[in-house]
Amino acid sequence: MIQDRQVLVVDIDGTLCPIKRSGEDYRDLPVDVEMRDRLNALRASGWRIILSSARGMRSHDGNAGEILRNVFPTLVEWLKHHEVGYDEIWMAKPWPGHDGFYIDDRTVRPREFLTHSIEELQAICDRDRNI
Repeated sequence: MIQDRQVLVVDIDGTLCPIKRSGEDYRDLPVDVEMRDRLNALRASGWRIILSSARGMRSHDGNAGEILRNVFPTLVEWLKHHEVGYDEIWMAKPWPGHDGFYIDDRTVRPREFLTHSIEELQAICDRDRNI
């Protein structure tokens, strides 16, 4: 559903949970409780939460079908176990590699999201935006 107000598109790895290290299992990763609680509170107040992840893109060579079969079920189970509310999940976000970046005019870092009000986040985005 496309909505032009009160939408948060949220990364998962490194945002809702730590980045998985070699030898770790996604099922065992802890949730960032502060992030989960803020997202759940905003969702309860009417915000739409869209989770967007590049999980599995590298290990499955970008094959969206394999990601849906092999990665998606574990992710949904993890979200349910940790009581993370969401409205949509988008898998197959392009992976920028180990030394790449996502560049977007509407981006805030996870720590900024947790320490600033929605109005302050808007000001952060507006400051760097060519309006």
